[in-house]
Amino acid sequence: GLQLDNFQKSARELRKLTDELQDVVMSIRMVPLSGVFQRMNRIVRDMCKKLDKQVDLVTEGGDTEVDKTINEAIGDPFMHMIRNSMDHAIEQPEERLALGKPERGKITIAAKNIGGEIVITIADDGKGMNPDKLLAKAREKGILVKPESEYTKKEALGLIMLPGFSTNQEVTEFS
Repeated sequence: GLQLDNFQKSARELRKLTDELQDVVMSIRMVPLSGVFQRMNRIVRDMCKKLDKQVDLVTEGGDTEVDKTINEAIGDPFMHMIRNSMDHAIEQPEERLALGKPERGKITIAAKNIGGEIVITIADDGKGMNPDKLLAKAREKGILVKPESEYTKKEALGLIMLPGFSTNQEVTEFS
């Protein structure tokens, strides 16, 4: 309960210095997403050759910065999603032309800083996912936790995130 003006002034100054130190440390830990985005270019290029597909990878917001531990952690999930887009979604060039699409497929990775949060989207212009097909495959594998008719479209699409879930009939080097 003592009124120590010098102590209060010193405590405020210490708080200000520690806040500045924290800001400096946090800024050092921040790295751009461009490194992860560039690794995905190689995956797309290699898979184009092996799958005989033509695909452009478009990246937006590579200068968006995230903590380096997040940057390291998202590489594998990104790779998984890009490989699924290449293997399952993007059609062969002749099939795309028959559907009235451009011969070259497109996969887009975009990052934005929205209201203090980083939002990352991965999209492709392939055939999309069929919720009925996903539910049928989940039923076949015995992994449904409730009756099929009770699954919403969003829940059915979410099945692809389950470990080991794949709609491929046989295992390939990509899926």
